[in-house]
Amino acid sequence: MKSKSKELKPAHRIIFWGLIAIIGIWILFLSGNSFLNTYKLQRRVQLLEKETTALKAVNDSLAAENQRLKTDPETAEKAAREKFGLTKPDETVFRFVPAEEDDSKK
Repeated sequence: MKSKSKELKPAHRIIFWGLIAIIGIWILFLSGNSFLNTYKLQRRVQLLEKETTALKAVNDSLAAENQRLKTDPETAEKAAREKFGLTKPDETVFRFVPAEEDDSKK
């Protein structure tokens, strides 16, 4: 018994490969779960993880500074003097401002 292989007509072949191409483009680029969208989301996750790591480091340093300010009176006094310009009673503060360089004197 010979088996007959069915060949598609040229019009059917074009329609078949056209549908395959459309489905492939849809899967790769257009659908909500496409490979392109998944790649973009993975890149966004990586960037957000890096940002989270950096923010955790900043948060840890601020927590350590906060703890020092709460427990060490000298650190608290230094911060109050430098950041807020506070002074002790009967204390005179001298602030020296660096002179601006003048181009004509050179």
